[in-house]
Amino acid sequence: MKKGVSVIICCYNSSSKLLPTLQHLAAQTKMSGLEYELIIVDNNCTDDSVALAKHTWQQLSTPFAQKIITQKKAGLNFARQAGISSALYPIVVLCDDDNWLCEHYLQTVFSLFEKMPQVGMIGGVGEAVSDIPLPTWFDAVKGFGYAVGTEGRYTGYTPSVYGAGMALRRDLFSKLIIDNTIVLSDRKGESLSSGGDSEIAKRFYDAGYHIYLDETLTFKHFLLASRLQWSYYLSLRKSFGKANAQLYGHQNGLSKMNKIRAVLSLLKFGVKHTKYWCFPSFFKVEACAAFVQQYHLRKALLMAANKTDIPTS
Repeated sequence: MKKGVSVIICCYNSSSKLLPTLQHLAAQTKMSGLEYELIIVDNNCTDDSVALAKHTWQQLSTPFAQKIITQKKAGLNFARQAGISSALYPIVVLCDDDNWLCEHYLQTVFSLFEKMPQVGMIGGVGEAVSDIPLPTWFDAVKGFGYAVGTEGRYTGYTPSVYGAGMALRRDLFSKLIIDNTIVLSDRKGESLSSGGDSEIAKRFYDAGYHIYLDETLTFKHFLLASRLQWSYYLSLRKSFGKANAQLYGHQNGLSKMNKIRAVLSLLKFGVKHTKYWCFPSFFKVEACAAFVQQYHLRKALLMAANKTDIPTS
């Protein structure tokens, strides 16, 4: 098999974000004997994303091969799966439509995999950029949820990495994530469902494959103004709670109990944080966002199991 890296960009109405993403890909360095390809996955676009991707790549003198595929099943994780299945090379990089990879990203990923055969997945570190000033609350939450910073992780082995810029071995993905076994769809159209990257990382980690973070692998994460509204952020944290309930609920030592008691436990948690429960839009702090995430995690567990012991702390 040829040495190379397949870059996958999954698109749902991405025309407002694609241009700089493609420009940064075109500027990637490449060592002798290493090849790249770009796979654009059309996940039910209704704008000109695909046409823009084709035209822009031609305008950039087609730095490396590009192909367009279609995934009609809505959801970012399903689009990722389609892209990986069509990849030509053994190393795959998941580049979101708003990720501007540093110029050595692909080359460094390949070199790391070559040096560390025990590693199945590699991730990098994002930096938030926008065409508006970042809001003050963004620093208060330390950008959590936007694939920026390290979230307390450092270069070395880690249980997970961001889906943005995630690199993995194609054969392991095909082995661990078989058709129709994905639980979380991740982004679906305009829906803010989340957790798809966490599910992929969890599959690798649970199977015993090493996941590696390299802080020299950096990318700019372009955030539209609409994603920097507090209401959007609370919706994002709500989606994290629901996703975590699906992925990790069984690990919390939850035991079955009377449904009425479980509902009262959930209400007690809400009352304990009354101000965040009743007026979340007025408290632009991490404690409020964390409450929203935890509340919807607990609520999702209750709705899924009907009889669930939900901690009250």
